Amino acid sequence: MDYELMPDKLLIDGNSKPNVSFVPYTAEVPIVKGKSRLTQHMISLITKGEKLIYTNGRPLHITPKTILLLSSGNYLFTEKLDGPERVKSILIFFDREYLQNIIKASAHPSKNNSEKIPYSLFDKDEYLNNFISSVETLLSSNIFSESMQSAKLNELLVYLFNKYPETLHNFQDVSEALTIEERIQNAAQQNVFNNLSVSELAFLCHVSLPTFKRKFQQLYNLSPGKWMQLQRITTAAALLHKGVKPSEVYLQVGYENHSSFSQAFKEHFEVLPKDYK
Repeated sequence: MDYELMPDKLLIDGNSKPNVSFVPYTAEVPIVKGKSRLTQHMISLITKGEKLIYTNGRPLHITPKTILLLSSGNYLFTEKLDGPERVKSILIFFDREYLQNIIKASAHPSKNNSEKIPYSLFDKDEYLNNFISSVETLLSSNIFSESMQSAKLNELLVYLFNKYPETLHNFQDVSEALTIEERIQNAAQQNVFNNLSVSELAFLCHVSLPTFKRKFQQLYNLSPGKWMQLQRITTAAALLHKGVKPSEVYLQVGYENHSSFSQAFKEHFEVLPKDYK
């Protein structure tokens, strides 16, 4: 298994997974494209550093100014330290029934005219900052029982739902939000310039590597590698035509270094990027 189960990894050996858990999280060193499989929904309350989470849609950039609600599912994440500071956050893991029960009990009807999505980003406000401070105090005590954690989660979800009712109405499990074909199309189109491997894209789409390759071929009549190479190279050509320097272009279109970009570009256009007109 080349991914980490969360929150299972954080549980004490032998303990069953609780319905809700508040977990203080600290990263000592940067992490680049780590793989996680969330077995519960998660809310990330980051207080220091930054995170970039890759989904089968657009990448999500999380800072201390935002909080993230994320469906159970497969994700890649990159963590950036805040200078010498470590990445610090509070992670809240919970069963899907918590949010479902709040939505069912609400008087807010859904308009049902928006796309169902497996994540939501919210800007922090005075209430959310105070909420985080209160949770930090409770985490440092020995009285933060599961029943208290459940009460604090309900408090947060009710607040978010009353402030953003339509957003939470449209929140849905990643496995239910889209078909396999739609997940593959989203993952490919939204991450084409993010330098993800084919196996990483398959992981984000919750399918095996052979299934991903077969479905991709059916959708695009090209292998994933060839399709992504074509998108990157043709986009690079358009940028070069506009006068963007090759040293800037290769990063924008998802290549790790200038050498691999130049080689791929020459194979396709038979000239080096610096000579392209």
